[in-house]
Parts: sequence; structure tokens; C-alpha cells
Amino acid sequence: MKKSKQYGEFFSHTLCKLLRTAKIEFVIITALMYALLMLTSCRNSEKNQEQIEQTPPQQKGKENDNNKHNDHSELMNETREWLKQELDEKYNQPVSLGTEEQLAQGKDIFIKYCATCHGSDGKGDGPGATTLQPKPADFTDPEHSSFYSNQGRMYLIKKGMKGTAMAAWENI
Repeated sequence: MKKSKQYGEFFSHTLCKLLRTAKIEFVIITALMYALLMLTSCRNSEKNQEQIEQTPPQQKGKENDNNKHNDHSELMNETREWLKQELDEKYNQPVSLGTEEQLAQGKDIFIKYCATCHGSDGKGDGPGATTLQPKPADFTDPEHSSFYSNQGRMYLIKKGMKGTAMAAWENI
């Protein structure tokens, strides 16, 4: 576990150094817009699908998985409350999606810098995700993709997420 944390810190530190050399605010905005478009698309497509039946209760052998899920849910709830305090009335304000050109640039940035952990399709299954705890966000999960507001997600991308490997990208 200690090695995975060291690798995560090394990866985050190295990535931040690379991104600081770019010093382009436009990069953050386009990546955010692409991520928001991806999240909005996932949420809207799920509204049109039938509700999935609940799975039967977990068996005793899977109690650890339940505990991990509960810990992750608790972290997400705490993070949402923190975001609401930090952003106040801005938390629920809408976010502009940008132009087609900006979205295309955001997609390229996502693939180059975010897909390592989040995967090229945003499922949280990138090659860097294998040792991370908690696992990177799965943007295709309708519950997760609608858990935070768009402003909240932008703030997390800029400031990072405490207790996870999600680095702050504010100084790009």
C-alpha cells in the first residue's frame, strides 16, 4: 500500500511539473468543458433507459467490497458538503460547455493527461488506476456522474480531491 501511495505521489508530482510548463489557462477550461460534456452525455442517456433491478443482497464473502463502497460513498458525501461550503450559491450555477473547437481540444487534453487514471472512455479503468485507492471516478456511472454539480466537478479538477490521488490542476 505504501508503494502505491508513493507511485501516486510521484505520478502526481511529475504530471504537475509537466503541466506547469505549459502555463495555459485555456488548457484547463477546454479539459473541463470536455469532462462536463462527457458527464452530461452520460447522465442524459441514462434518463432514457429503464431502471435496472436491484441485485440481491451481498453474500458474506463480499463484505469487504461493501465496506469499500460504504467508505467511498462516505468520502463522496463529505466532499459534496465541502464543495457546497466552498462554493456557496455558485455550487448550482450552470457552466457553459464552450465551442466545438474547445471541446475537441478538451478531448485531446483529457486523453493526454486524464486517461492514464480515468481511462480513455472515462470509466476509471486507466492503466494508472490499478494501484489507486480509492479508484478514479467512473464518469459513465450515472449515479457518480450526477453526484456533484458541474461547478463542483470543475472545482475538484482545479483543487484536487483530498484523500484520493486526484491532483489539483489549477496551475496549468
